Amino acid sequence: MVRVTLDIFSGRPNPSWVLNEREAREVLRQVAAHREAATPADQDRGVLGFRGLIIESDEGSVAAGHDLPASFRIASGQSGNEGKGLELAERLISTMGRPFPATGASAHQGAFADLDLRTLALGELQSAPSSPVGGVSTLAEPGEVTAMAGATVLGTDASSWTTLTVGSCSYEASAFNPNFWNAKRTTMRNNNCYNYASNRRTDTFAQPGRATGAQATTMACSNVDAGAVSDGAVQASTCVGSGSPRHYMALVIWPNTDYHWYRHHSDGFWGHKPGQTAARNYDNSNNVIYDPQTANRGGYTSFCGYYFGPSGMQIL
Repeated sequence: MVRVTLDIFSGRPNPSWVLNEREAREVLRQVAAHREAATPADQDRGVLGFRGLIIESDEGSVAAGHDLPASFRIASGQSGNEGKGLELAERLISTMGRPFPATGASAHQGAFADLDLRTLALGELQSAPSSPVGGVSTLAEPGEVTAMAGATVLGTDASSWTTLTVGSCSYEASAFNPNFWNAKRTTMRNNNCYNYASNRRTDTFAQPGRATGAQATTMACSNVDAGAVSDGAVQASTCVGSGSPRHYMALVIWPNTDYHWYRHHSDGFWGHKPGQTAARNYDNSNNVIYDPQTANRGGYTSFCGYYFGPSGMQIL
């Protein structure tokens, strides 16, 4: 079996679909003939928005016949033959059919009913850059951090906090520790921007409002806001008086398409985790994020506001 994943979203799961045998053999033959069009599956451009297509073969069986890795990425904006990668990606998008979520605990049926994914993907493909984009993320030492006492999730990325203030409100910030999210492939693939911003690793690709029965289905500030507030987030115009740590978060929207969250760190900048990709501290222009309102956010043009994420938040 060969599965294709459109790597495009940050908050909601990416769409995946399975190729039939003829389609699978043809695309693998094409990639084998143009190996410079492929890049490692876990190597992305580090941006919000379109990051290419990921092609995976179960147990490497089909790909092995073409001397290809079990998973790789095309049309990533990083290959030595981006033109061929874009051509192959366009063909693959035409085979999409009815996709299912690549990760997360959501039902397959109707998961992308609000979107014309083919039109969206082809539009992003046509506007994708043809030159590599590098990252400037500051990396901490490797190693996972165990869950704090009393935590109801699998872990958080810090064991100590610095108390900071914004206006008259206090909150807690941790040092940037991306390797908590990046060191293990399963952790990176199963946690998204909402997990990162609330600093709760659930391995469920958490969705605002899902834990409390108020999941947002329309990608607009008011809808995603309502889901997060239902989970326990508090708009930053209101202070959270007790129950630390209280994280400082920011929400942005790709109108009618997706959402994205950031979290402030004690280092003075903001970190984020675009979908299934690595946690980082830079924007689409490779600049460290000191203000999410002015950062290059690609298609996430609507800035919704700032929030506190209290310790009592429930996310799933």
